[in-house]
Amino acid sequence: MSESKKKCRPYSVDYLKLGSIPSSSDKQLPMCLLCNKVLGNDAMKASKLQNHLRRRHPDKTDKDLKYFQTLKDKLQKRPTLDRMFASTSQRNDDGLRASYNISLLIAKSGKPHTIGEKLILPAVEEVLKTVLHKPASDIIKRIPSSNNTVERRIDEMSSGIESFLCNYLQTTDFSIQLDESTLPGNVALLLAYVRFIMNQEIYEERHFARTLTTDTKDFESRFEDVLTMVIPPWVNNPYGDIEETNVIIQEKLTELSTNEELKVQFKNGYQQFWLQNNIPVTYPVLWNIAKKFLISFPSSYLVERGFSAATNITGLHKNRPGYHS
Repeated sequence: MSESKKKCRPYSVDYLKLGSIPSSSDKQLPMCLLCNKVLGNDAMKASKLQNHLRRRHPDKTDKDLKYFQTLKDKLQKRPTLDRMFASTSQRNDDGLRASYNISLLIAKSGKPHTIGEKLILPAVEEVLKTVLHKPASDIIKRIPSSNNTVERRIDEMSSGIESFLCNYLQTTDFSIQLDESTLPGNVALLLAYVRFIMNQEIYEERHFARTLTTDTKDFESRFEDVLTMVIPPWVNNPYGDIEETNVIIQEKLTELSTNEELKVQFKNGYQQFWLQNNIPVTYPVLWNIAKKFLISFPSSYLVERGFSAATNITGLHKNRPGYHS
């Protein structure tokens, strides 16, 4: 019989009591736990493994299964170069991931980038030492959070987001909130936020921030139609007793009131109700009206927070040694 047609013998758990386990490099080859010698596949038989134990390790022939199980556990826990490199690589990856996550939190908070190095990492170090009773220096070293690092991380994460947002806004309805303010140094800043629906959720994102070369003006007259919007009562409660002068809308509301399947979601609020997938398909007339109010900004909180963050950052730059306006 040719070598290629020889049958390959499988390993049996019974071979452990004979001091052998499958080789880590090739599971079809037995390895002796006592001398770490890897035998050929033809030795994958109880009689041959027992013969190896008797000839090479006669003082271990009377050992029981528990003895060899202990040797196997110690071997598997023994550090190897591959395991050490893998462990080091994993720790470095975790530190890098933490660095990006911290940078993202700083960006969302609108705080100066130096807060990572001056406050966040010292706070993490204090928690590790005081609560978890673990040495913190090695962990902190693996989380780069300097001012320049945080700025670089934020730039990396933000690259592509603006183009994605602009492309998506071209395919959907959205509302935009604009506001202007004068920062320290008589710098006029214009902020724009957009509010839109994506994947059954409402999102609010900053669209852009631009300095103005002209004097700031009041935007109230430009967006008078938005400020004077009146929300139809049925948008907030489509199942209430509502009088609607538009006959088509009244018919659709009557039809909607009998849909018990959709009504279940109304207990989670009117926004979750209108964001259901089948609403735009089943009731397009009602959806096109309700959508305009869903994507409208309920307050000027976002732009106010944006101006506050810009003012803080500008103030910090101004107070730095060597700053010149």
